[in-house]
Amino acid sequence: LLMLVSYRGSFGERDPWQTQGGNVTEPLLRAMGIPYSFLDTIENVEKRVRQAQTLAESSLQPVALLLTRDLMWEE
Repeated sequence: LLMLVSYRGSFGERDPWQTQGGNVTEPLLRAMGIPYSFLDTIENVEKRVRQAQTLAESSLQPVALLLTRDLMWEE
């Protein structure tokens, strides 16, 4: 399972309703033993998705990619 997770609530977050989810995303993934990485620039998306999918398939466990605000929205 490769999970693409919207990662909101970090530095620069303007929407107060996003901060609670952002505060628990990483601790929750760590507690469940799910490896994760950040997608923060368009330049590294293809490589990271490929690497994450390879890890998910070879380890037979979930892997998460956290899509940052910088990747998804232009200011």
